[in-house]
Amino acid sequence: MTDDLLKKLNTTGAFDTPWLREQLKNWDVVAEQKKADFMEHMYQCYKPGNHCYTGLWKRFCIQEAGPYCRDEHFARLEFIESLKDLDNA
Repeated sequence: MTDDLLKKLNTTGAFDTPWLREQLKNWDVVAEQKKADFMEHMYQCYKPGNHCYTGLWKRFCIQEAGPYCRDEHFARLEFIESLKDLDNA
């Protein structure tokens, strides 16, 4: 977070503790916004009936990321084997 933005936040009085000031100095606004955007994407994809974000990450990992990573793992193994075949030729 920029010093200018930190000064603006400090004028509200709510960000006036040393601990919070230190946390905000190291805050990566872009990375945090990406997290929020992705959580919103997961929410829109799964549309949980309870209207909560709870469990979305687990659901995403099981239904999307897990199968994708598994498939990528085996694709890499096949690629490595194909390179070994080229060495033996």
